[in-house]
Amino acid sequence: MIKKTGGMFDNINSSASILFLMMMIFLLIDVPNVHSQCDPLPGTILRTNQNTFSFDSLAILSAPILWFSPDEPNLLDEEEKIQLPNTFPFDQPSGVPVVYYKIKRIYSTQKRVRLRTAETRELRSSNIDLSKISSYEIEYYCYYNEETGLGGHPHDIESVAFQIQVNHHPDCTEHKYSMDVKRVVARAHGLYWFENALNVDDQTVFPVSILVEEGKHANCTDKNADGIYTPGFDVTEKVNDAWGVRDIISTGKLFSGGFQGWMAKERTPKSILLPPKSDVNESIDKIRERFPGNKMNTRYVIRQFPDMPSDLKDKTLIKKINEKRHKNWPKLITGVHPDQTILRLSKDNKLRNKWGISYRFDNQSAFSFSAPLLLFRHVEAPMTGGWFYNKLYTGDGDSFGNELSTLFGHQIQHTNSASRWIDSYMGFGYEWVDVDYELGSTEIKTYLVTEIGMKIRLNITKTPLKFLKVLGTDYWGIRFGWKNLGFSPFEYSGFVVEIGAGAF
Repeated sequence: MIKKTGGMFDNINSSASILFLMMMIFLLIDVPNVHSQCDPLPGTILRTNQNTFSFDSLAILSAPILWFSPDEPNLLDEEEKIQLPNTFPFDQPSGVPVVYYKIKRIYSTQKRVRLRTAETRELRSSNIDLSKISSYEIEYYCYYNEETGLGGHPHDIESVAFQIQVNHHPDCTEHKYSMDVKRVVARAHGLYWFENALNVDDQTVFPVSILVEEGKHANCTDKNADGIYTPGFDVTEKVNDAWGVRDIISTGKLFSGGFQGWMAKERTPKSILLPPKSDVNESIDKIRERFPGNKMNTRYVIRQFPDMPSDLKDKTLIKKINEKRHKNWPKLITGVHPDQTILRLSKDNKLRNKWGISYRFDNQSAFSFSAPLLLFRHVEAPMTGGWFYNKLYTGDGDSFGNELSTLFGHQIQHTNSASRWIDSYMGFGYEWVDVDYELGSTEIKTYLVTEIGMKIRLNITKTPLKFLKVLGTDYWGIRFGWKNLGFSPFEYSGFVVEIGAGAF
């Protein structure tokens, strides 16, 4: 029993009333914003009052550091100076390395917008009015005369993409605009799953450091510019699938399905290539602190990605350039809500990376379909770095033996990656089973189903089977598993084989 104190409320009600009043006072007080518009954000590369920028100046602003393997073939010229990346054979020669760029997309919240600040024939030749931009995507390209090692070939073009948000600060007297890098995607061997993607945070230093793979030139983000690739730190998306930087890949040996630390060689000051002069030198300063007394002053120049001449005869080079969609840039996207202007790069949304179809046999013929956990969006496992996805399959009316026949099955499966050549998987779900198959009638019963097994995948992009990409995926494979139906006791256990297309 609670004794009253003579007031309007008893003790319990009094405590509740005091708490309510404190909450109301807190809500009524104008609490100052902890983060001011004038403060830099993680990824801020410029704060300015200037509202006009040329394409070249924007490219220089976010240009990355390139850090090669110390054993990169043809890295140094006769004077021991870095000579990579090369200029295109049809481009004007340069006495220093050259990096090309394209501003692929420009986003604006306005429905009708004119970005040019001067009357010029092409947008890319004019100055851009920053006040009308909400974000843009810029991609840097490195051209190499050849790719060396097993499967080497002439001409190689690799790239790194940056997503940059343009923030407007009308209430800040110090600057009206800031440019903030939100995401960096370093391409690796032209495959979506291998991309090394970094979501920028307060530990990312600028200019962003990019590790270049020995001989093969795949690019990898190096968040803290230490010259060492650390999975889960330097790459924050598709961690188990991310290629990293495998300086041993030119030998042609796969070794293992995923990245291992010994595959990457530690970078040295002799193999670092700096970007054109930038106002942000945090990475460069950190690197110089690690290597005191070493001269690191070799810089590359920035050029726009050139149009391919119509009389170019080299078919391999023509193919490589066409793969980069060198024409009709930038693309202007208008009327986009401010919260949606930083988008995933277009490759992230290709349907071919999300669905799969297979022939399935587990003592009866069936078709199997794999789909992202959220149907149109993949879900990465938070602890393992792997993937959760849906596995759906149907039976063909034949029985397991003399009694049971699967009508439909659905599992939530987990796999460590979507691209490793060999990998494990496990699933948990349910099956609708006809338990009266032998009697010629239908009685449906739902069973718990568990499955575990191994998968072997092959990327067919550069194989004689590449024509199978018409089905919408780069991957084909086979899986071997063991399925249990029911629990304590198991109603059925048996071997499962699937052959088909899709990363999952």
